[in-house]
Amino acid sequence: MRRLASVLIVACLLGAACGAKSTSGADLGTADLKPATEGVPGTLIVPVSGRNHVSGHVNYPTSPPAGENHNPVWQNCGFYTVSLTNEYAVHSLEHGAVWITYSGAVDQTVKTDLAAKAKASNYVLVSLYPDNPTPIVVTAWARQLRMATYDSALVNKFIDVYGVKGPTVPEKGSPCRGGIGVPPDRPLAT
Repeated sequence: MRRLASVLIVACLLGAACGAKSTSGADLGTADLKPATEGVPGTLIVPVSGRNHVSGHVNYPTSPPAGENHNPVWQNCGFYTVSLTNEYAVHSLEHGAVWITYSGAVDQTVKTDLAAKAKASNYVLVSLYPDNPTPIVVTAWARQLRMATYDSALVNKFIDVYGVKGPTVPEKGSPCRGGIGVPPDRPLAT
């Protein structure tokens, strides 16, 4: 009987380990996300189940993340030429920032336009994101727009609809300055 119990426990543990689904960004693709009914065509709803302040690494269900638990310190908004720490950027999303990520394949003309958007708003965060699923991804809290081709007007509309006073922002008007990072290339500077 004791041996049977041991075998069952091991089988359960193996089944749980083998059947456990990872929470890395690769698991929740666009097929798993529903379209948003408000605002900007092509925007997806990203389910968010928590928004606690935590230390250390968080395994986000999407890449780039569009919410969830995050670091107690937020990323200062602005245009960065380097990649950022997800946990800081997600805190900025909670404050109402729109995080625009670009892949290494994006040309200088697009980067110049994105830099102008970051300069024009205190709540726009732009950064390199090597693992972007498309060349441009525009993210707000619980919303994401993935763009194979850059459309500046569509990005502006997304910022207007989902930015600092948008319907999904948990902490409308909280700062996107006074956290961590000095654009363009010192994301961890204080």
